[in-house]
Amino acid sequence: MRARSVHGFTLVELIVVMAIAGILAAVAMPRLAGRNGFDSRGYADQLAATVRYAQKLAVAQRREVFVQVTVGQASLCYVATAPCATPAPGPGGEKPYTVTAPAGVSLGPATTLGFDAAGRPDIATTLELLVNGVGTYRVRVERETGYVH
Repeated sequence: MRARSVHGFTLVELIVVMAIAGILAAVAMPRLAGRNGFDSRGYADQLAATVRYAQKLAVAQRREVFVQVTVGQASLCYVATAPCATPAPGPGGEKPYTVTAPAGVSLGPATTLGFDAAGRPDIATTLELLVNGVGTYRVRVERETGYVH
């Protein structure tokens, strides 16, 4: 007896592959198309890094540094009054250093957070900055140490 060589796929195999591809497309495509969830989380991480940088800048320059938070952005400043008249430099030397929220993402509450020359925050209680988009992400600043998480 001779073995017969088979080329191609059976009809059942093709239908199963097409069904799996359809399910993956229905589940994965909306997640890939909608960036707002990624933008929200990314902006929360960027905001936390900015607040940490403000604390380190205050210690390094031995002077007060303030983070001015509005609904759409956070800026670094040497004076607490808004609008910022004396902007603080960013990590790359850019002045003013501002991180702006992407479309569909908001920030709250509007406040001014300061760090003294020792890196201590000027807040009476733990501060929570909320980044609202597809979800709500919290950036917390601890009252005693200024630890940002």
